[in-house]
Amino acid sequence: MTSAPAATARTPGARVARVAAGLALAVMAMLLLVQALVALAVKEVTDDYVRRFMGGTVLMLQHELAPLDDATRAQRVRELDERFAYPVALAPAQGFTAEERARLAAGELLVTGFNRRVVAALPAGTAQPTPGTALASEQVLVLGPLDPDWNPEHRLNLPRELWLQMAAAVVLAAVVGLSAWALLRPAWRDLRALQRTADALGAGRFDIPMPALASRLFAPVGRGMRATLERLAGALAAQRELTGAVSHELRTPLARLRFALDALVDEEDAARRADAVAACERDIDELEALIDASLTLARLEMGAVAAAPVPGDLTALLEQELQALAPLLEGKTVGTHWALPGPVEFDARLLPYALRNGVRNAVRHARSRIELSAWVEGGRVFVAVDDDGPGVPPEQREAVFQPFKRLDGERERRSRGWGLGLAIVRRVAEAHGGQARMQSAPLGGARLLIDWPTP
Repeated sequence: MTSAPAATARTPGARVARVAAGLALAVMAMLLLVQALVALAVKEVTDDYVRRFMGGTVLMLQHELAPLDDATRAQRVRELDERFAYPVALAPAQGFTAEERARLAAGELLVTGFNRRVVAALPAGTAQPTPGTALASEQVLVLGPLDPDWNPEHRLNLPRELWLQMAAAVVLAAVVGLSAWALLRPAWRDLRALQRTADALGAGRFDIPMPALASRLFAPVGRGMRATLERLAGALAAQRELTGAVSHELRTPLARLRFALDALVDEEDAARRADAVAACERDIDELEALIDASLTLARLEMGAVAAAPVPGDLTALLEQELQALAPLLEGKTVGTHWALPGPVEFDARLLPYALRNGVRNAVRHARSRIELSAWVEGGRVFVAVDDDGPGVPPEQREAVFQPFKRLDGERERRSRGWGLGLAIVRRVAEAHGGQARMQSAPLGGARLLIDWPTP
């Protein structure tokens, strides 16, 4: 039965209220401390002013009361009390300390209390007090409290200034508390929402929506987490898609390989056995190529391979890649056009992936001719791979960059690709801060255009 109040006390509103109340109390305590320090600092100055201000009145009363006997003096003090704006009374000297009595005997006026009571000695039998001697009278003259608002019926009589200071401290503390509550409440609510989102992410719930944050304090954090969550969700979706597509693509060469192995067991003809072995080797090569392309795309998708462009000879790299791909040209001619002013920035580890896959894609679809061009324009490096094949329809030019996406048609049925080459090209271009696009080529076919910025 006691769990409900405890749970209520732990709610965000209660916690924020406690924090705001703590700040308010701290501000009030600080303000009162400052006021007390100021009061102590000016106390002597104020007391000295009161002594100077009341000195003439006290001296006049001492001269008037000095020759009177005790009964007459008491009667006269009662009459003066009715006429003065502040209390006038007699008090026994024994109520003061020895030090205070010595100061009174020396003719000093004592100023005591918040409301400023003035205490003076009363000489006995002479009209003029004698400084430096013991008190001649067992009574002392007390004037005050001097506060005009002093009321003897009130138990707690504090000066108006002190009441105003305390009221100001309370008002300021309330303002600070309410302001802190108003400012901290949305921040605390956003912090709790971020914590719940982080807990959900830690539990593997990557589909959780990002909460809408109300405070400016955590808004940048929310935007960063939302962007991170979107990238993570995209990477996981791409990974699932890649895994499913790879699994699907692996079935065909594995089935062919199993069929060829079964045929090898019972095949006695040497020529047929050689054909079966060659078919197995082709399937193994296809599996290796598929696995290598899949791993390359996965590393690029997950950001495991980061581009580090440095100035280099792009012309030499293009020539080198063309020589390496020469056995795959299948008798097709390749033209080159270099218009590079000098070294440009690129990543020599990543860019070859884009060049190889781009040229291989052109070789698969070209009829007889391929052209490779490179130039610099407007602070960007451009590399174009053109072919004279059937080209890509405008409505399908973006789809060719999706992993395992192959267009319908005779040319796709004849090609032995998996739809990973152009996806790798785009990821490499994006890693360089650039882009990859499919356009129409001057040769009549398709143009793969890659560009990235360079200083």
